[in-house]
Amino acid sequence: MQAKDIPELPILKFIDSFDGAWCNWFSQDVRSVRRAMPEDTYPKVVLAKMRALIKKGLVDGCPCGCRGDFRLTDKGREYLKQTNSNELKE
Repeated sequence: MQAKDIPELPILKFIDSFDGAWCNWFSQDVRSVRRAMPEDTYPKVVLAKMRALIKKGLVDGCPCGCRGDFRLTDKGREYLKQTNSNELKE
């Protein structure tokens, strides 16, 4: 599995569900972004996916392997709003 195979929307919704509190990537934590990814996702792939979301400007944080402190950016919140409004139209 590669980072490109993991959908970004569930991750963004997961981070958003914590109302601005940062999320991490530690497997046992309740705020771990891994909970929004397939169960068998390797740690390097988790970090690669978060790196891609940061590069797109949807998430802020650190993908070096530390705690992460991942939060949605304004662009990420706007992306969720647009996605939710598109789902309502369908």
